[in-house]
Amino acid sequence: MLILNQTETVYFTQTPPMSSYLVAIYVGEFVPSNNPKYDSPTITVYTHQQLSDQTEYIRNEAPKHLRTLEDYTRLSYMLPKMDLLAVPNLRFGAMENWGINTYQESFLLLSNESKTRMKMRSSIIVQHEFTHQWFGNLVTCKWWDYIWLNEGFAQYFQYFATGMVRNNWSVEELFVVEAFQGALAYDQIPRHPITTSVNTPEEIENIFDTISYSKAASVLRMFKYLVTEDLFQLSLQDYLKKFSQNTAEPSDLFASFDIVLYDKQYDIGNDLTVNEFMSNWTLQSGYPVLNISRNATTNTFLVTQGQFYVNKTAGNINETAAWHIGLTYTTSASKNFTYTQPSVWTNKTNASTVFPAPKDIDWYIFNIQSIGLYRVNYDIDNWVALIKQLNDSPSSIHVLNRAQLIDDAFNLARSGQLDYSMPLHLSKYLKNEDDITPWYSAMNGFAYLLERMPRSDEGYKHLESHVSRLAGTIYSKLETLVSNNNTEYRVLSAWEAFSRWACRLENKYCTTKAQKYFETWQNGEKILQVPNLKTVSYRIPADIKDAAFCVGVKNSNGSSVFNNMFALYGNTKSISEKSSAEFALGCSTNRTQLSEYINHILNGRIERRYFRSVISAISTTSLGLDVLYEFLSTNLNTILNELSNGYDVATYIYSTLATKMTNDDEFEKLNNLKNNSTVPDSLRSSFEKSYEKVNDNLAWFDKYADGISKWALENREPDPEITITTDSTTTTTVMSTTSPVTVNQTSTTTTSIGTAEVSTDSPMPVTKYITTTTYRPSTETTHKYINNCIFVLLMFCLLLSILTLLKVCNNYNML
Repeated sequence: MLILNQTETVYFTQTPPMSSYLVAIYVGEFVPSNNPKYDSPTITVYTHQQLSDQTEYIRNEAPKHLRTLEDYTRLSYMLPKMDLLAVPNLRFGAMENWGINTYQESFLLLSNESKTRMKMRSSIIVQHEFTHQWFGNLVTCKWWDYIWLNEGFAQYFQYFATGMVRNNWSVEELFVVEAFQGALAYDQIPRHPITTSVNTPEEIENIFDTISYSKAASVLRMFKYLVTEDLFQLSLQDYLKKFSQNTAEPSDLFASFDIVLYDKQYDIGNDLTVNEFMSNWTLQSGYPVLNISRNATTNTFLVTQGQFYVNKTAGNINETAAWHIGLTYTTSASKNFTYTQPSVWTNKTNASTVFPAPKDIDWYIFNIQSIGLYRVNYDIDNWVALIKQLNDSPSSIHVLNRAQLIDDAFNLARSGQLDYSMPLHLSKYLKNEDDITPWYSAMNGFAYLLERMPRSDEGYKHLESHVSRLAGTIYSKLETLVSNNNTEYRVLSAWEAFSRWACRLENKYCTTKAQKYFETWQNGEKILQVPNLKTVSYRIPADIKDAAFCVGVKNSNGSSVFNNMFALYGNTKSISEKSSAEFALGCSTNRTQLSEYINHILNGRIERRYFRSVISAISTTSLGLDVLYEFLSTNLNTILNELSNGYDVATYIYSTLATKMTNDDEFEKLNNLKNNSTVPDSLRSSFEKSYEKVNDNLAWFDKYADGISKWALENREPDPEITITTDSTTTTTVMSTTSPVTVNQTSTTTTSIGTAEVSTDSPMPVTKYITTTTYRPSTETTHKYINNCIFVLLMFCLLLSILTLLKVCNNYNML
């Protein structure tokens, strides 16, 4: 009510007991919008007035996600309302304040211009915060040492509860390539254990990392498969009920599992209690690598384990570290990838485990469906046999194990435990890979190599060509599916990711298609959103805009396209379209334009919250890295003195440069900047920490660059010719780095994609719908090849004749 001094008294409903960090009060001029179909609890989205028309997607999705958790936990959400607040410049991505979840705007605001990936991300992040209403809010970790009890479960359910809502999103595959493989990558240098002692605010803030989120979630997934889905769910229901509106520690969680498993007479194996198994994984840092070989004479497997690190140095490896590992495996004889219960357990007290192996097998794979949190290395014969199987019939091996083989091979090579020729030879099978999951693993593996190989090296150019050919293969397959009206979310989000990848690698098929998309957009859509001037038939899909805008900017002459793209960046209401324009502006090949772009950070035309993504966009080329260095070295004092986030801007640019620069001149410039007397001590300390990446890159280069270059030179391939039909009368012939794609025919109506005839009938799943044909060179190319062979043969005969004549002469002189 209003009182005399013009203040207002607000009365709040009494809340349940909650931890102080969960309390939030918002005061501001936001407008509410909700879904009237759901009123218990009331779910309301709050945002700025001008953005309220972009809340429809999440208003429809949010109630489903909350209901899913209520059904799973058998516990109703405790409050009568759930508010979702879209906050500009929110420091964190999102926060689970009880009853009023706060989010960065990009997680809640979606329009017709929004990319599919952003819709998926929105659902997943909202599910994460909703999970916290039970794991974190209803039951809170007793101290920050156990933050994984909050964040590990939230990370786990953000995928698997979302999968209950969206059962066609293949969340298991998404979890493996994002969370599971992300955790393996993060934890392969010295890190803290999942449960770790923290005391100071700085220590507490630092443990909100991949270990507490993704690694913890991966251990929970591993344990779920060990105890079965049903008993996992029953145990969590017991845990939440017992500790509702209270705090808990890991032993409380483990006790709930022990009680349920005992009641159901379920033994996890190896005479282990839940506490023994889980403590082994949560109290010990790092994770294992298993080295597995088969003795064909004795028909036995030998398994040894050790801690996996990419850079083994004295002091950073625990030589006695060992884990309780329930081994799952299959062979060429059985190909059983569905039985996920352990067949054998590793011997934790000894370094090795020996057990019988099946007879008459060609290959074997351990860690079925990539469930166990470890890497696997094989003897060379088995790697070769697996590669042969993948080339002959990829689908004979489970898709998650195909992704595992790629991810493990690249990282084993990075750590020196496998020659780089193995993952590179393995990658060749991808031309026959029709599922997108292994492609994500390959994209990450190749990204590491291409960022660290010197760009002037001849081997780099041939490696890039190899990767470009592969990227063009998956892009072509996805382009075909999309052109046949496949609207699956996983297909459309992959189309976005791999069109960016292929076009960045200058794959001609991708860049030609992207240029046509850009011209369509340029001719049909207006930069400023003026009513009645947009023609729907000329609009291009949001998922191709990153690639199309990038290629359009890169291929443009003069400044008009760049200026128009920056106008779109500043004027569009769509966060998704803004991110596409932001990415594209970094694709410019004009130094002046890139310098102008990065300098907008100083004049405020780029908002503070976007500085990281702008820097990342610019950093994808050598020119962009040079521009970033010039900007940082020239404007360091201005950045620190005039930007409220200047320290973050400076450290992020320097860290990006340290990661991506690849030659001695660049390293020297970074070192000089670090040691410049004008750099404040606190910033220099941050620079020095980032500069350690330079030393890591140099060490990696010295060890592996020559071998990778040699492989790339020995395995280079010619670029085949393809024809892209752009309309009914015009064809464009380009040199492409992808092979033609043939699609099964089910209809008489076809569209030409590359050299293939593509059915426009209803779409089928990727794995059943696409087949790749063998490349056949053109007649002209064949004639050139034959002529070259004849020339080489004649030269050989001439040389042989000369040698024979010399021998005769020599014999004559000796008489």
